[in-house]
Amino acid sequence: MLNKILGIALLLISQIAISQNIVKCNTSFLVNQSITEDSRNYQAMEEVVNKNNQWVTENEQSSKSVITIPIVVHIVHRQTHANIGSGTNISNEQIEDAIRILNEDFSKTNSEFPNPPRNTFINLAADVQLQFCLAATDENGNTTSGVTRTSSTKTNFDAGTESNDMKKNNTGGKDGWDPEEYLNIWVCDLTNQGSGMTLGYAYLPGSVAWSMWKDGLVVDYRYFGTIGLSAPGNDGKTTTHEIGHYLGLMHTFCEETDSQGNPICCDNDDTNWGGYVDDTPATKDIYFGNVNSSTNNNTCNDISYSNNFSTNVLDMDENFMSYASDTWMFTTEQSAVMNGTMNGYRSSLKNSPAAVNCSGIINGFNNLLDNNQIRIYPNPTEGRIMIQNLTPSKSEEIIVRNILGKLVYIQKSNSNLTTLNISNLENGIYFVEIYTENGMRIEKIILSK
Repeated sequence: MLNKILGIALLLISQIAISQNIVKCNTSFLVNQSITEDSRNYQAMEEVVNKNNQWVTENEQSSKSVITIPIVVHIVHRQTHANIGSGTNISNEQIEDAIRILNEDFSKTNSEFPNPPRNTFINLAADVQLQFCLAATDENGNTTSGVTRTSSTKTNFDAGTESNDMKKNNTGGKDGWDPEEYLNIWVCDLTNQGSGMTLGYAYLPGSVAWSMWKDGLVVDYRYFGTIGLSAPGNDGKTTTHEIGHYLGLMHTFCEETDSQGNPICCDNDDTNWGGYVDDTPATKDIYFGNVNSSTNNNTCNDISYSNNFSTNVLDMDENFMSYASDTWMFTTEQSAVMNGTMNGYRSSLKNSPAAVNCSGIINGFNNLLDNNQIRIYPNPTEGRIMIQNLTPSKSEEIIVRNILGKLVYIQKSNSNLTTLNISNLENGIYFVEIYTENGMRIEKIILSK
């Protein structure tokens, strides 16, 4: 895989859309744009390829341990969606669901395994051994939930003309945290100004080396996680796909066309940009449908290509880097590329000084805030409770659970003083959870009407 001569060729790729003018991924378009705007990014990408491939060559046979990546999720929402869980201001639960899917996909513990809908390539499926956890400390060492929420004057962001506006305070977005210490994920509305929308995108390693504030990924709020405000039928794999790009993977389908603009066959990721991945078949054009035991697309003759296949095999539509509606796997060599990136170009991320919270927003901040920061009264109560938040940030969400841990009440908040009315609940002991950007507090209360 890695002994081939590196030959960097600029890909002149247009955005690839599906029905109703929806662009699933805008990465190729933006990478080409970045290279065109600053040729130094082109040179940086070449250096990344050499550095990453060197690590893979030297460590291909060695055992690997799980790498933890600290992430910060920037929710950039409309001003009219002030309450958490309203519109573009997605809930903590939806964020946690998206992170759950990520960790399952990158550890091969996703629901499709051990018996995927078809087993054509099951022997090539890899555990990438990457773990994604919310940052527990920010750039200044302060405690954080790993989630920021920014009210924007912008209704939405056009991925073609405003692709990085959500990443800056002065363009209606939120400044990212140090990209050498955190993986920044911006979640916002990617509806285009004219028509259609984009699901997500990320920059390939090195492609924004001279404008690092752009580094990270962007996902539309309807395709981040599968619950809450996510789009019907969304499988939550958009973030998985974009992190594949962020860690050095190309699409598995051919992104080239002939002189008339017709799709052609090529092994798209068996190139320097894709890390010379030899265990994904050559594929012509894009398959958007579902994948099951009856799916038998075979668009290119693999014998014509230099790869690991000695016979002509089916297209690997189930790969996370395809556009199929059902995807469930990375391959062994894709895993090697991503681990090469984490030990090469993105090694500072691997060695980030940031503390992480791998328990999630909801379960990761027990007893973090004390009586000097959150006051709850009266207790016992006849039903009405006052919650006074003395931290710099406003309360975001308040959850009440019964003594068995079952959620019995939830209330969104955007205030430092919140009134809670639980008089409709039965007398007994309850636990109130108060979430702020600075942390979380749990208080036991007694309801006695």
